[in-house]
Amino acid sequence: MPALFDVPKRASKAQDIAIAKKANSKSKTATKTVKGGISGRIAEIKAMVETNLGKFKDDYIIIQEEHELHNYFVECVANNVIAIDTETTGLDPLQDQLVGVCIYTPSQPAAYIPLNHKSYITGAKSNNQLDMKIVREEFEKLLKYKLDIIMFNACFDIRVLRNGLGLKDIYCTWDCYLAGRLMNENEPHRGLKPLHQKYCLEGKGDAFSFDSLFNGITFDLIPINTGYLYAAHDAIITYELYEFQKPYLTPGNELCKEYELEDVAWVFKNIEMPCIKVVADMEDTGVDFDVEYCAKLSEKYGKIMDEKLQKFEELCSLYQTEIDTYRLKHIDSKLSNPINISSPTQIAILLYDVLKVPAVDKKSPRGTGEEILIKIADKEKGSTLSNLCNSILEYREVAKLISTYIDKMPECINPKDGRIHCKFNQYGADTGRFSSQDPNLQNIPSHNKDIRKMFKATDGYVLMSSDYSQQEPKVMTQMCGDPKMIDAYKHGKDLYAEIAALSFNTTYDNCLEFRPDGTTNPEGKARRSQAKSILLGVLYGRGVPSIAEQLNVPTKKAQAIKDSVFKGFPAIPQFEKDSLEMAYELGYVTTLWGRKRRLPDLQLDEFEFRWKDGYPKDDDPLDFELEFDETIGMPKPVEHEVPEDIQERYRKKLSKAYFSQKRAIFEQADKEGIKIVDNGAKIADAQRQCVNARIQGSAADMSKLAMIKVGNNKRLKELGFRLLIPVHDELIAECPKENAKEASELFAKLMSEAAEDKLHIPISCDVEITDRWYGEKVKV
Repeated sequence: MPALFDVPKRASKAQDIAIAKKANSKSKTATKTVKGGISGRIAEIKAMVETNLGKFKDDYIIIQEEHELHNYFVECVANNVIAIDTETTGLDPLQDQLVGVCIYTPSQPAAYIPLNHKSYITGAKSNNQLDMKIVREEFEKLLKYKLDIIMFNACFDIRVLRNGLGLKDIYCTWDCYLAGRLMNENEPHRGLKPLHQKYCLEGKGDAFSFDSLFNGITFDLIPINTGYLYAAHDAIITYELYEFQKPYLTPGNELCKEYELEDVAWVFKNIEMPCIKVVADMEDTGVDFDVEYCAKLSEKYGKIMDEKLQKFEELCSLYQTEIDTYRLKHIDSKLSNPINISSPTQIAILLYDVLKVPAVDKKSPRGTGEEILIKIADKEKGSTLSNLCNSILEYREVAKLISTYIDKMPECINPKDGRIHCKFNQYGADTGRFSSQDPNLQNIPSHNKDIRKMFKATDGYVLMSSDYSQQEPKVMTQMCGDPKMIDAYKHGKDLYAEIAALSFNTTYDNCLEFRPDGTTNPEGKARRSQAKSILLGVLYGRGVPSIAEQLNVPTKKAQAIKDSVFKGFPAIPQFEKDSLEMAYELGYVTTLWGRKRRLPDLQLDEFEFRWKDGYPKDDDPLDFELEFDETIGMPKPVEHEVPEDIQERYRKKLSKAYFSQKRAIFEQADKEGIKIVDNGAKIADAQRQCVNARIQGSAADMSKLAMIKVGNNKRLKELGFRLLIPVHDELIAECPKENAKEASELFAKLMSEAAEDKLHIPISCDVEITDRWYGEKVKV
């Protein structure tokens, strides 16, 4: 049996299994200019493939005849399973070409179906490749049997087969990448090949990678007789990884029970796997982009940036004497004329050398980052120096909008359909939350309405956005079970105002942001904001100093507010305590649906003690019975533990020491040949994650369940409804305008029902209909 864990038995139950990801590890790269000539590179690839995979020549096959493919699929049907992988010319399933398909089923050799290889000399299509129409028809017959289909990073291969082969009904029943992320989200090695080497070959095989060798050579230029070994190998190791994973994520299996993965198996089967198709649909659909509006924004913000620069230069001119004096004394100074506002080096010289600003950050005494400039501006509030720092921040903000969004987004438009297709990472965060990239549509600033308006509904359609109001607080209410919080939601009250009323011993109406006549209630707004900050501070693992900074009150005052909230709602601190105890006892915390977030750092000792050289300083390593290391031509010293009495002596010193005193203790230990590892920061970070991992993870599960219900609803499809972007607690979609009323009502209903099996608090979703993201509302 392979070594499943790199930790002792108890910790292994807490961490479960490590496995995961193929994502960008495959050799799917765009062609670049190749130094030394393509013939030489192809020769290198041939040699490397022969060296590493030549032994499989008689075990893997190339399918080049229709009857061969048909007979192979007959065996797949008999086994009721097939592993599928694809080879392409790049990473864009819409634009890049499908080069071949890799397949494997037990009792058969791994096989490769070449489709679009060509001569690297003439560019002509290579002979002896099956017609794509024939391959598509055979696959369509195969899919009717509803057999198990195994993939790794299935969303990519599904999209490639949809767009490259025309297989609209292709699906996956087991994604080894997602299975691995669920089995251990902390696994550092997420590529297919290293995972197979580690867990299927028990570390004895060679996790070879051709990625660097293929760099600059697209797979269509690799000769078939060489490429088939590399390609077919991917299919068989995908299947072998699946065989390793399957027992652990199969409810009722002894290994699934032993490693406490039955709830995780439920999440895999009922949340992650059904979500793949929805994600693939969104990535294929993309979102429409208003190029003309973007050009107007470019002109608008270009002028704003010029104004911000002019303001900065005018403020600098007030210090012209100091600047000129500095330049005279420092002829070789890097300070240009005018000062380059985009240069951190020149801004540092201006602040710390010219204007003699005292350092406000010990770790970065010459820093010019946002936080440091804000500190300087606040400290010098009302002064020219404060205005100068603010002008730099304002310029940077505008410059970032232009470079990151306004100028960047047009470059992301896919020339095939004129839309933007980002990559959604279904398991982007270790909590299970989505992320996105190329471009990141979940990070488009919400505070600036202009930027989001660049994304619009397809002509004839309208955009629909629906979000969960107070999703994470409602999840927390359910998980902590506080009757007063539950009652507030059941009676349609504002939870933050209710918490404020009970915490500060006043009426509910006195804690609302608005009075009954619609006017603002400043005192009520302040109380509500304080209660909200405390609750969100608990949710996001923020400490009292952070909450104090957000509330702009002294730390002592923030602590008093927190104490009041906790006194009125004791279930909240109890939930914090329970979550921390769960993590300490089990090594992980769980979501409402059973997803795990492993926090192994909680089980670390606060301080670890090691001999710097593996043995006591005054001992001679040759006195020990040592194993001879032939690679270095000398004995290897045996690791000897630091005696417990010495460890205890240092622990006592450290327990009473402040941060600055700890450094001196570490230095003293170093002189004795002892290295002390301080795990305090890691432990504290894990403690902060306990509650957030449970709440954010549950919210992620809830949003994915909503996506599955909405994305697969038959009636919504008939209405032409299409999901476009998930933004954590919000789903953005589009629909033909004439169907918008019915679609929006069904959209809201499905979202509100998605979590009713676990969340017993009223959930309502209001759908906003617009012509563009954050645009004017459209009447339907």
